[in-house]
Amino acid sequence: MAGQHTVRHAVRIPRGTCKLFGAIKALGTIKNSAILVHGPKGCVYHINYILGMRGDRPSEVYSTCLDEHDVIFGAEEKLREAIEDLDRTLCPELMFVLSCCASGIIGEDADSAVRDARTSSRVIAISAEGFEGDFREGYSDTLRELVRELVKKTGTAEPRTVNLVGMLRAGPDLAEIRRVLGLIGVNVHAVFTADATREDLERAGAAALNIVLCEPSGKEAAELLQTTCGTPYIIEEIPIGYRSTIRFLERVAENLGIPAPAAPSEGQDPEPDYSSLRERHIAIVSGPTRAVSMTRFLAESGVVPRLIVVDFDSSVQEKIRPLVHPACEVLVEPDHDLIVRKLKEHDIDLLIGGMLEQPIAKALGIEHVDIMHGSQKTVGFAGAQNLAGLLCRK
Repeated sequence: MAGQHTVRHAVRIPRGTCKLFGAIKALGTIKNSAILVHGPKGCVYHINYILGMRGDRPSEVYSTCLDEHDVIFGAEEKLREAIEDLDRTLCPELMFVLSCCASGIIGEDADSAVRDARTSSRVIAISAEGFEGDFREGYSDTLRELVRELVKKTGTAEPRTVNLVGMLRAGPDLAEIRRVLGLIGVNVHAVFTADATREDLERAGAAALNIVLCEPSGKEAAELLQTTCGTPYIIEEIPIGYRSTIRFLERVAENLGIPAPAAPSEGQDPEPDYSSLRERHIAIVSGPTRAVSMTRFLAESGVVPRLIVVDFDSSVQEKIRPLVHPACEVLVEPDHDLIVRKLKEHDIDLLIGGMLEQPIAKALGIEHVDIMHGSQKTVGFAGAQNLAGLLCRK
């Protein structure tokens, strides 16, 4: 039986996916844009399916649907025709042409096809071959390419304006971050890339500060913005919880050289009471950025999770360890069987995770709350109130 010995060269249900997924996710909510993948149709179908399961609504995603003939004889002319066809049909402001494993292996020159195509839209070729890296590099490389191709150097910075870098999902969390920044008179200039427009991205160089909300995906883009536009950046945790939101606003104000935020007014909702969570056996399963923010939020509420699972390491151990009890176990890129075993060992009765963990929780009879995929408001003051309702249900 496979479960009775170690399988050295096969991975059961990997916790991460490919670079193409990261590129599509990073580009998927840019407004009035289209994505064209130069590859077999299956690549687009499966990525679009996964994003749909996670609650994301990708922009228009198309494929050149390479077949056996194309792989043998090449398909750059087919790609050029597809670019021009999409331009005529959709009239997008931006079109992104992504290579994938198949087109990369046969050496297709997507840049050449983009140069030769006659279009009214701005067309950008991005290398997204899955064997070149994983989804993290897909995020990071794509954001950096957007900076390189679209951001215009202005030479001046508009006071009290920021860019949010590494925030890839639009929805209630993005709206709440905009709202709480507005409480201290700060406007969001551009977001890389949730709900961004071409105009937003082009004028991102005029912001006074870049806030990196996801270091693995956004730091390199922020570094490039600093080099090309002279814009400083800070790396901030996603502000989950009342106290984290106050710290977030204080840090932004400090770096913009504006007055610190005033104490919350009497009319503002007080910090919720999460004491009922202290008796729960909690597991967090997410990416490292949100895992750190969620762990800090629980720790500051006197709640210590028993198990934390992250899908890749980004200095996550050194960030989480000071926040938790030594008995809390932190797993990085574990396989499916290990996750199931540890959920049982720690007698978990509340799993804070995503869609992938929902079947596991159901099979084990564990309460499951999905706060990872954008449908719930989790950040800022309003997010703190919503989390109380989600996590402290009787």
